Amino acid sequence: MRCHYDVLEIERDASDEVIKKAYRKLALKWHPDKNPDRIEECTQYFALLQQAHEVLSDPHERAFYDRYRENILAGGADGDFKDEGIDLFAYFTSSCYSGFGDDDKGFYSVYRRLFEQLATEDYEYIDNSADRCYPTFGNSKSDYEEEVAHFYGFWMDFSTVRSFAWLDEHDLRQAPNAKYVKLMEKENKKLRDAGKKQRNEQIRELVQFVRKRDKRVIAYRQVLEERRQLQAQKTEENRQRQIRQQLEHMQNYRENDQHKEDHLQDLREIEEALDAEYGGLSAASDEEILDPEDDLYCVACEKSFKNMKSKQNHNKSKKHRENLALLRKHMLDEDAELLFNASANGLLEEEEDITPPQPTGGKRSKKQKKKDKRQKAMEEDEDSDAPAECSDSAPCVENEVNKLIEETTNLEINQAKTKKARRKAKGAANEEEPTPSGPKEAMCDACRETFDSRTQLFAHLKETGHATLKNVGPTKKSKKKK
Repeated sequence: MRCHYDVLEIERDASDEVIKKAYRKLALKWHPDKNPDRIEECTQYFALLQQAHEVLSDPHERAFYDRYRENILAGGADGDFKDEGIDLFAYFTSSCYSGFGDDDKGFYSVYRRLFEQLATEDYEYIDNSADRCYPTFGNSKSDYEEEVAHFYGFWMDFSTVRSFAWLDEHDLRQAPNAKYVKLMEKENKKLRDAGKKQRNEQIRELVQFVRKRDKRVIAYRQVLEERRQLQAQKTEENRQRQIRQQLEHMQNYRENDQHKEDHLQDLREIEEALDAEYGGLSAASDEEILDPEDDLYCVACEKSFKNMKSKQNHNKSKKHRENLALLRKHMLDEDAELLFNASANGLLEEEEDITPPQPTGGKRSKKQKKKDKRQKAMEEDEDSDAPAECSDSAPCVENEVNKLIEETTNLEINQAKTKKARRKAKGAANEEEPTPSGPKEAMCDACRETFDSRTQLFAHLKETGHATLKNVGPTKKSKKKK
């Protein structure tokens, strides 16, 4: 057997890169296809190159080879090594088997016999027969999961039970006393432990060597790789399917968003059409009705609140009740004034009779009573006097109209009893236009012509002079009480 370093033509301290380059160079040189004239010689040497490269390219196998290189090259242990077991170094080379068949010189037959012999060596030191069941190597057809995996699992952690007593240097029977016996036992134990450790190491290294070249292991690695690729493919397909589903969901979500946006756009167009037709009054009214801030605002106190609870507490306060009572009183006063103003405006459209209506009830002031007495006296004087016609009709008509206007003005002044009432009446007249009553027909007593309003009648009287006096008597202006 040749040294692996000599086969590759390198030094023993060569690096991995040097080993790789040397193997490539020699493989091209000694490959059988490159040397058709000496195929057998090149085939044998090419096998040595492959074996040397396999051992030296593996750091673990190279370290074991360097440690026991001399023993391996010699084909067994040296003369100083005492061991009664099988020499394992002869099996650390591919030259010990021929091919990977099940024949006598094949890979599986050679190593099956070797491991059976190793098991037999241990069986001699095992008393319990149930423990004599070391797994076998099998053949080329053995199932990996049922047999091969169990075999390598056991032998890769193998520890022999042999005693290695043949390594003892001291005979305890020759010890002069007990002290020497203990010293001899201690020395012998060290030698036995060292020999046992070395044997276990050799067997485990041999198992690694065989496993690396076992076609069953290589085939199972390929099966595992195929399973891994298949699992990776399934995982990738599952991932792609999930991605497609997510994309579909996103597309549906976008379509729903687009549908919602189109619906909102339709609603906006409808609202714009309604605003264009009705001027947006309904929308504004809805906003006013649905405004949530109105419920949190106190009109009487002119305050806004953050929440309904604060508003409810405020409604129970004394200050709020006082302000609410004042607001109600003020509103009642305004309603009364509006009614009074409406009645006063209606008097201006009465036919010829400009006397203000007498109140039917209620407390009357002294001023009003005096005014009523004067008015009653004037009416009695008018009834006692005979009706007379004015010689000059045009001035009489003008005087009659002026008197009517003056009395109407005095009536309006008397109706504003207080400064506050006059101010409010003025504001109401500016802000609100009085609701016009239905038109009343007026008739000229002279020509019996009818008019739509008294204004047209007065204009007719001025133009034609058809005015007639009706119980004209002296009128007295009401003195304003200072």
